[in-house]
Amino acid sequence: MLVRSNLRVEEVVRETWRPLAVFFVLDLLVTIAYVGFGWTWITPNSIPLPLLGTGLAVFLGLRNNTAYARWWEARTLWGAVVNHSRSLARSLSAMMTNPESQPARHRIIQHQIAFVHALRLSLRREDVPRKLVRFLAEDDLDVVRSAANIPFAIHTRMAEMIGEELRANRIDSIEASALNTIMSDLSNAQGGLERIRNTPMPRQYAALPGVFVSIYCVLLPFGFVPELNFLTPLGSAAIGLMFLTLDMSGRHLEDPFTRSAHEIPMTAITRTIEIDLKHTLGDENRPAPLRPVFGVLT
Repeated sequence: MLVRSNLRVEEVVRETWRPLAVFFVLDLLVTIAYVGFGWTWITPNSIPLPLLGTGLAVFLGLRNNTAYARWWEARTLWGAVVNHSRSLARSLSAMMTNPESQPARHRIIQHQIAFVHALRLSLRREDVPRKLVRFLAEDDLDVVRSAANIPFAIHTRMAEMIGEELRANRIDSIEASALNTIMSDLSNAQGGLERIRNTPMPRQYAALPGVFVSIYCVLLPFGFVPELNFLTPLGSAAIGLMFLTLDMSGRHLEDPFTRSAHEIPMTAITRTIEIDLKHTLGDENRPAPLRPVFGVLT
């Protein structure tokens, strides 16, 4: 996720220079043909560029708002995962004070740390079991390794451990119910994140904006050259850059879980959860918070 307050021009140029260069060459050719060779017949009598541009801007705005809504919902759900993870660790620390319960409390919190990392890896479609070795014991890994949904399998194992503590009378039914409520909230957040990942943007929103922007950029020099003459390439390139940038912004926000400068910073979020939960365990071997690199937080 970009965390800088300023937008660097080179980033915009790096994303748009290829199509912009193609359209700029077209602008030059149209200008040379119209002004240099007097081919006035290549331009129609009237091209309603303002009307077309307004319609295209509205369409791009609707697509970008939809894409940002997906991105923001994903960020909100990850915020819920952070809050509920802290609540779970705090509740376990308050309820499981019996010395006999400390090993179970430690295992449950370690499982919650594994859960958030497994959820991050699952959303990115990366290998999950191999990266959970440092959080779970080998017997716990064997339980979840073959599961179709590893985060859900980890939570199921956590529920089993809470049930064992309840049956051993080390927590009461009210405390178990409170813990179950927190875990249900975590499951709801997981389901929301998986829904966003598994439901792509409508194809009309994903494909058509780029097509319409390309058509509009092709029409620009034909509409501008009678008025701008030799300045046509500059005017057409400036307006084309604006529409290409709008299209680029929407495409970046469509999938909030793809590794890019615009994704939800899931690695930083899960690192924060790990630090907080290990603190409740008194574990001094806590990782350092992630810092932005060149203004990007992953």
